[in-house]
Amino acid sequence: MRRLEEGPTIDDLPDEVFVALGRRGMEPIPLKECTYACDGKELTVISVTKDPPNIQGHSIEVVIEDWLVECEKCKKRFTIRCKVRYVDGKMIDTMVSLLDDRGNDLGWLGSY
Repeated sequence: MRRLEEGPTIDDLPDEVFVALGRRGMEPIPLKECTYACDGKELTVISVTKDPPNIQGHSIEVVIEDWLVECEKCKKRFTIRCKVRYVDGKMIDTMVSLLDDRGNDLGWLGSY
């Protein structure tokens, strides 16, 4: 168990996100690997920000979590952006996209 003082770790994110394939189901895509050419599998969380920081619990709300991570293999940083949707205070889904080290949106990766 982690202590409350400790910050979030990469283990707080799911291993995979899923992309819909129409009538053929869902395709899993690994989330915890480098977005650059090195394809490193060891990521370290640098910081996590939430906007807005608190859930009010009223109808539909979207919280954007930005996970700034660094690849241990190539030492490059990128952001895993999670758009978490809540309905009446309960999480219903999360859409994940990636941003490079300059903040350029690399597009939607999948959902969980």
